[in-house]
Amino acid sequence: MTIDESDEQDVVVRPRLVTISIVLWALDAIAYLAGAALVMSTHSAIVDSLLKTAPKDITRDQINGQLTFEEFTALGVGVLTAVIVYLLMRGNRWARILLVVVALIQLACQLAFGIGIVPVAAGTLLGLVGLALLYLPSSNAYFAGLKRQA
Repeated sequence: MTIDESDEQDVVVRPRLVTISIVLWALDAIAYLAGAALVMSTHSAIVDSLLKTAPKDITRDQINGQLTFEEFTALGVGVLTAVIVYLLMRGNRWARILLVVVALIQLACQLAFGIGIVPVAAGTLLGLVGLALLYLPSSNAYFAGLKRQA
């Protein structure tokens, strides 16, 4: 935040690291949405493939249900991430904290579902890098400036 000669506060300028983080999180959201769309579009083929390698006591309905749950989870996480990225672009200080929660959700999804959907796994990695950038000193100063300005 800068102050000119008339003691009026200027607009808080977003540092480049925050902008890079926004781009990384936007790519994360796109990766989750694309991963969900990719799996939804090839759902039957994936179920058939998994059924061939599944143990005999696993039914087609179980695989179908699990895959559907994973698809809609990825879709929901992608939409949630996109909404929070929008809030971050608008300078909402809470968006940074919400992205920590989203990152934890994404890590939980990776642990629960495995890293089978490559775009989703790549999106999680992009989000984690973007999250780290949001907590560097210049980013902290930006968010502190937003707090003072509010």
